[in-house]
Amino acid sequence: MKVAIYVRVSTLEQAESGYSIGEQTEKLKSYCKIKDWQVAKIYTDPGFSGSSLDRPAMQQLISDCKLGVFDAVLVYKLDRLSRSQKDTLYLIEDVFNAHNIHFMSLSENFDTSTPFGKAMIGLLSVFAQLEREQIKERMQMGKLGRVKAGKISAWSNVPFGYTKAKDSYDIDPLRAGIVKRIYADYLAGKSITKITKELNREGHIGKGVNWSYRTVRQILGNVTYTGRIIFKGQVYDGLHTGIISKADWDEVQRVLKIRQLDQAKKSNNPRPFQARYMLSGLLKCHYCGATLAIAKSHTKNGPLWRYVCPTRHAKKYHSNNAARYRIPPVNCELTYKYKDDLEKAVLREVKKVALNPDAVVTNQDDGQPTIDKQAIKAQLAKIKRQQAKLVDLYLLSDDLNVDQLRDRSEKLKVQADALQAQLIHDTKKADAFKKTATDAKQIDQLDYEHQTAIVRMLIDHIDVSNTDLDIYWQI
Repeated sequence: MKVAIYVRVSTLEQAESGYSIGEQTEKLKSYCKIKDWQVAKIYTDPGFSGSSLDRPAMQQLISDCKLGVFDAVLVYKLDRLSRSQKDTLYLIEDVFNAHNIHFMSLSENFDTSTPFGKAMIGLLSVFAQLEREQIKERMQMGKLGRVKAGKISAWSNVPFGYTKAKDSYDIDPLRAGIVKRIYADYLAGKSITKITKELNREGHIGKGVNWSYRTVRQILGNVTYTGRIIFKGQVYDGLHTGIISKADWDEVQRVLKIRQLDQAKKSNNPRPFQARYMLSGLLKCHYCGATLAIAKSHTKNGPLWRYVCPTRHAKKYHSNNAARYRIPPVNCELTYKYKDDLEKAVLREVKKVALNPDAVVTNQDDGQPTIDKQAIKAQLAKIKRQQAKLVDLYLLSDDLNVDQLRDRSEKLKVQADALQAQLIHDTKKADAFKKTATDAKQIDQLDYEHQTAIVRMLIDHIDVSNTDLDIYWQI
């Protein structure tokens, strides 16, 4: 009788159970010799799981069954064939029996040519399936235990801004600064598309490829940046340090939903996030942090516009289904501010800045996160070391691919140039601010559209209280 030997082992089993390919093969060949059977072919699947039939040697075995290459298939143990009850029965009934091929297992000491063997194969396949389910359950419990202990999953990808450190993450200062900037820019009102373009224009620092909309969106939605871990929809405290505060992350999620709803509505405004008024989106409540909303009151002299805090009038904004102001009522103490009065006050401050922009550049602390210059310098030093290694490789190797070397060198140069540009970014930003401010000396003589453009170029946001305005400039 011509016999096909099939052997399979996964890495874990080879390490722990001793089911090595060599041991299985030798035992099966010895058994065939004792039985005086001819070994027609040996099929080997090293390092493949038995959970599916998608294995190279198994697929070849199935194909050869149809060609009559052998009369029987011999395995060391039933679960070497498959750990799935469904797959085991499929092979025996639809492949082997359909082509008059016997199936035999050395360890269980039976074959399908006998009634007893046919009965036993069904029972054993059930237990093989049970074993697999138990292993899966133990693995899931182990994963859950790790997560509850704050440890990261061994199979998870390392988020941008972190490096892997055993069971946790360490913060990468350079890339973490970029993550902070992405969150800050988004909360300041910039769109994901605009953030993506700015990052790429500056040389996609910290990444080997260009930023994409999807990547920025994933960063904005990744709870890992708050020092937490998500597993099967549940959030757990992690061992790693967060880059973003939970409050900022929650606010970003709220704004993401608001913008998604606004976009879906596609209201009369073709650009839903374009400012209609000079100070739209710039005014922040000093007491609760909410963005002030524009409201209209009717008088005998015509409509009168004023800014109000939506948390003070939460019932009104909820009932009007104004998604962008869906925030919990906190009975804010901010009184309303007339639009014209606020705009006049802001224009006066802009004119003052235009007379002495250097004073603002020197004294302004806008609180916005910036990239750590020391981290940038450290990254530059790392790139220089990599460039030096490339030179050493070129000098010492006789068969180095010069094109690959040149390509790698160019990529390192692009990264270095981008980092160098980032080091002087603050200086350039300050120069641009001073130029715009200087051009604003006659802002009160411009039309409303041009005034709005200049104000929004100069101002990041405005903190509004009942008695004062605190302007944060774009420097």
